[in-house]
Amino acid sequence: MKPFLLNLAAPLLLGALLSACGQSSNAATGGRPDLPTDSEVRHPAAPKGASVFLNLLTDANESLYQVSVAADTTSTKVNPLALGDKYQGRTVPISAALPEGAVDVKVSDSAARVLLLHWVMWQDNNSNGQLDGGESLPLLTHDRVVYADRAVNLSFQTLTPDMLQSWNFAAGWSRAEHFVYQPLGTQTLRRSLKTNGLNRFELHLPTPVTSM
Repeated sequence: MKPFLLNLAAPLLLGALLSACGQSSNAATGGRPDLPTDSEVRHPAAPKGASVFLNLLTDANESLYQVSVAADTTSTKVNPLALGDKYQGRTVPISAALPEGAVDVKVSDSAARVLLLHWVMWQDNNSNGQLDGGESLPLLTHDRVVYADRAVNLSFQTLTPDMLQSWNFAAGWSRAEHFVYQPLGTQTLRRSLKTNGLNRFELHLPTPVTSM
């Protein structure tokens, strides 16, 4: 089971949209799923000085892809094809990707295997070309890069925080769009991760709304 990644320290805004941090090619060529090549990560202007990079990390913070970011730019083209076959040997059963404390789990195919990745932007202050502690910039996105070996849908609940979640992943690589809100008149949050294309990601500064 993976640690739950949401930061719930910010105050909740009842009935408000808390985060929307949103088509996927499912065909395979030569045994490897197709990956679109027109992908980009949008971000605040990259700082000057030491080199800046974007890395695509596993939940264990293993970097599978790195690209340099030009100073002052606000978007960076990324090439998912560079991931190649790095998903092999790194997928886990869908049940193992759930946050700790997940209950009432309903899954369409328990044999499905997935790999969840997230973007991090950082500045190489010690010039060693590797992401070290304290070098990550204070930016976030809850959207994920996802590989699933088959289409899979699941739902579950966590008690801390009190949240109902649904995940809907297409087969192959995709961008899983994050969406979370709190309906009026209830204390239970609703959160979803849903395939919506591996193309545009947004890294942004945390706020009382988007840091959820």
